[in-house]
Amino acid sequence: MIFLILPLFLFASVKEEIVNFYKKTYPKINIISITSNKPFPKTYKSIKILLCAKSASGNILIDKKYYFIRIKATIPVYKALKIIKQNSPIIPGVNVKKETVKFRYFYSPPLSQIPKNLIASKIIGKNAVINKSNTKISPDVLKNSTVSVIISSSNIQIYSKAKALKDGNIGDTIPIEMNKKIFKAKIIDKNSVSIE
Repeated sequence: MIFLILPLFLFASVKEEIVNFYKKTYPKINIISITSNKPFPKTYKSIKILLCAKSASGNILIDKKYYFIRIKATIPVYKALKIIKQNSPIIPGVNVKKETVKFRYFYSPPLSQIPKNLIASKIIGKNAVINKSNTKISPDVLKNSTVSVIISSSNIQIYSKAKALKDGNIGDTIPIEMNKKIFKAKIIDKNSVSIE
């Protein structure tokens, strides 16, 4: 919820305030129309936007009077071309495509760009919108992946392989399973850990 108190000589039109409100969450949204249950005032002293940015309709309060508004808009999104398995890379043109869709309720904001090293944080269904909740940046070590282990003791170093039991990045300490025993290891490089 946003509360704005604007001096009379600084106010924007009500429609501009609504557009700016949505653009804060969805910078690339294209608002085609804004309708209201009654005409907006040409001037006002205060406006409260009571909308949820995830929804295309809701209430605003202008000078203590409620207005129910609805927007019609489009938004560019990325959609899965096929089922994407958990921890699989998200690659435009390979497993996702950009598409403009009608704005509707989004439980999680759709991504307008696909950053490098983006992976699926869970299974993503075919035609699902790629969003913040079903993706993440790939960590240096993925849970259940095989890692190289360096075991240092005095002047001796032993090299082995183990299974990571948790996601982590360089500098993190994570549990690993090696020879059916659990150890704590520090991530020193991509897919490499050390035990001292």
